Amino acid sequence: MRRLIIVFLCLFFYLIPAYAGERTVAEKVRGNFGAEITNDDKGEIWIAYYDMSRRIIVKNINTGKELVFKDEAEQSSRGFGFAVQGEHIYVVWREKLSGSNKKLYLRASHDRGQTLSDPILIDDNTTEALSRIKVGANSKGDVYVTWLSEKRIGTSDFSIYAVSSNDFGKSFTKPYNITAGYSHSIYPTLLVDEENAYSFSYSEKDKKHYMIFTKTTDRGKTWSNPVEIKEIGVVTLFIEPVKIGNRLHVFWFNSYGEGIPIIEGAYSDDEGKTWKTTAFDDTKGFDVGSLKVSYNSKGNICLAFAGKWDDAEKSKAYVIVSNDNGTTWGKLIPIRHYPYDLTTAMNPVVSVTDSNDIVVAWEDYRNIRSNIYMQYSRDGGKTWQEKDIPLEEPGKFNTALWHMNNSILNLKDKFYILAARSLNDMIGRESLVLFDFTFGGGK
Repeated sequence: MRRLIIVFLCLFFYLIPAYAGERTVAEKVRGNFGAEITNDDKGEIWIAYYDMSRRIIVKNINTGKELVFKDEAEQSSRGFGFAVQGEHIYVVWREKLSGSNKKLYLRASHDRGQTLSDPILIDDNTTEALSRIKVGANSKGDVYVTWLSEKRIGTSDFSIYAVSSNDFGKSFTKPYNITAGYSHSIYPTLLVDEENAYSFSYSEKDKKHYMIFTKTTDRGKTWSNPVEIKEIGVVTLFIEPVKIGNRLHVFWFNSYGEGIPIIEGAYSDDEGKTWKTTAFDDTKGFDVGSLKVSYNSKGNICLAFAGKWDDAEKSKAYVIVSNDNGTTWGKLIPIRHYPYDLTTAMNPVVSVTDSNDIVVAWEDYRNIRSNIYMQYSRDGGKTWQEKDIPLEEPGKFNTALWHMNNSILNLKDKFYILAARSLNDMIGRESLVLFDFTFGGGK
């Protein structure tokens, strides 16, 4: 009997992190449209998503209050930008009207969701905006929006445009092409701090491909001419810009020559004037399906990604860690501790804390249906748990993460992961589920 009690207690404490907390944020959402999670300066959690009526809902998890930023409409809409800064909440979306008429709107709350401003038209089909949108803000009242445009200018197409506001999003500049002179840009990026805003892009010029960089130092009135960081291959994955101290970082996944893929990166210590590039040689030939980055103020950085080495192989999850602000990097680490190669792991998300703890969660198919599993390290990625930790009852649901959206938060000693869950095997009509846990399993 005593032995049985000991076994039960061991099993109980092993499972604690898996069932530390779970709540349904919303029922019947457009899960394939993606959702975003962030927090404000008071530690309150905000989530934005599309419901089945194509309304954009922003929900405060702490109070339960829901805000309808974009009401139900007949017009087609997909994709959005979402940011919370202090008391201000910003949502940007595209409305596609008849034919090629595409308009871009911003709506804000300036009192933590007590009231909403009227929607502001920031692009009246001038750029033929697509649904890839980024928004960022600082405490001075500067708000920036970047997006992908399909407007053709001569032989140039698919450019990145930007607008800015210096009055907390109440008025905006006219759209400005920050990739002028280049074509075939993809995936707009935006990094905003208290002084400047930065953007990176994969773009083409004279039949060559470049990673380019541009910035504004006058609150969005003008943008610098693009700096060519490096001539590269064909980028197929979202690039992740971050700033740690005075060092700017960008990461991307591309292919050279005969389709040989590799993850690369670059950093600058002089506000983007010069760049030092990095090739992650351990990933050469690795077909990456998702790429995420997290860091802390001390320069501990973790890249998390999933993919496979050949077509016959199942996707697996990996991390690479730097503990000197990206000057050097460790070896490729397989993060999934599962002995069989017959099932898939994909879409990992990562969080690095100020004490250099690392949490990685991913979408795992070891139970046929997809479940969210987690691994963590308490020593900056040197050692990990012996077994992967399920964050839900294995095999009961189909639960998935997004390969581009932000899905993970760390607040004090607790972690939060947002996921889409289907009670059957249908995709596109799910509920949003929020997991929360600590290393000790407490709520």
